[in-house]
Amino acid sequence: MTNVANIGALDSGIIRNILRSMANEHWSVAEALDEYDIPAEERSEYEAQIEECFID
Repeated sequence: MTNVANIGALDSGIIRNILRSMANEHWSVAEALDEYDIPAEERSEYEAQIEECFID
């Protein structure tokens, strides 16, 4: 699994919080992005960076 600090996230703090919320609240990526009010035009970038956390 990729370390979040190494992926050059748009905002690594938000990415970490999204990942934590997904685990703690059993949210999907879409639910987490909704909860953190990520704008539609940035969602694909966030989704790609979140995906990197789960793919070696």
